[in-house]
Amino acid sequence: MPRGFATRNRIKQAALELFVAKGVLGTSVRDIAALAEIAEGGLYRHYASKEDLAWKLFSENYAGLAKELGELAKAKGDLPARLRTMIHRFCQFFDEEPLLFRFLLLTQHQELPKLKSKTQSPVQVLHRLVSDARKNGEIEAGDADLLTAQVLGLILQPATFMVYGLLAPGMQRIEADILAGCLRLVGARAIEKPGEEPGRTRLRRAS
Repeated sequence: MPRGFATRNRIKQAALELFVAKGVLGTSVRDIAALAEIAEGGLYRHYASKEDLAWKLFSENYAGLAKELGELAKAKGDLPARLRTMIHRFCQFFDEEPLLFRFLLLTQHQELPKLKSKTQSPVQVLHRLVSDARKNGEIEAGDADLLTAQVLGLILQPATFMVYGLLAPGMQRIEADILAGCLRLVGARAIEKPGEEPGRTRLRRAS
C-alpha cells in the first residue's frame, strides 16, 4: 500500500473516532494528528482543513450508502421484501462499521444541511419507497413524511440504545423484529407461505 494512501486512511480513521466522540466542533487538527500519529502539517497535505476532512468523510460515505439503498429499493418484489433487504443493510452496516454508522446517521453535526436538495440520501430513498407503496395501494394511506420518520426511528433508535449499552449488541440479531415493527407501523404485514423462499412475500393489510 502506498505510504500516502496509508497515511490518509489513518487520518480518516482518527478523525472518525474523534468526530463521533467529541463532535466536529470539539475536535481540533492537533487532536486528529496526534491520534493518527502524524505531524499537524501532514494533515494539510491531504485535506485543506478539518472542515474539509469532515465534509468529505460525510458526503462521500452518505452518498454511497444512499446509492446502495436506492438499488435495493429498486429490486423486484413487494414492499416487505424490499424493506427487508434495506433494513438488513442498515443493520449490517451498524454491526460491521459502527463508527461510520454513528457519524453518518446518529451524530448531530453541521454536515447534513450542506447537502444539496437534489442529492439522494438514505432518507429520500425510504421516503420514495413509502410514497410508492401508498400510490400502489400496498399500505394504508398516511402522511408519507411522518411514516418515513417513524420507520427510520424504528431502525435508528435500537442502534442508539446499543451505543449507550441499553440494548444487547447486534443489530442483525433483531432485524426481523425491526421489519415486523415497520410493517405494523405502515398498516401491513408480510405473510410467507410454508416452503416459500425468504423475501418472496405477499402483503395483507393489518386488521
